[in-house]
Amino acid sequence: MRIGERIKQRREELGLSVEDLAKRLGKHRATVYRYENGDIENMPADVLIPIAQALGTTPAELMGWEEDEKKQPPTDGELSQAQRDLIDLVPRLPEDVCAAMLIALRQQFHPGGQDSDE
Repeated sequence: MRIGERIKQRREELGLSVEDLAKRLGKHRATVYRYENGDIENMPADVLIPIAQALGTTPAELMGWEEDEKKQPPTDGELSQAQRDLIDLVPRLPEDVCAAMLIALRQQFHPGGQDSDE
């Protein structure tokens, strides 16, 4: 399932119209239709985060990465020094910066927000 389909599915689960979501985002309803139809595929974090917030979900869920979250992380002994350094820095970052970084990193593995089985 693509990101636009997930946005539409979540909007409908919440019983929101396209107009309702557009108002929450401060966008025109045509823009929301473009998101849902996949006309805008590579959404930057500054677009994706407000959509996720308006839909009461996470950017990762909209991108289809929830399955990745269920995988067991490597143990400390399996991490490189750079990975351990990143882990040490994360608690000091603001939540919006963490979310934007996560989106950017995940796009390296899932370009276009597609599941790996599509």
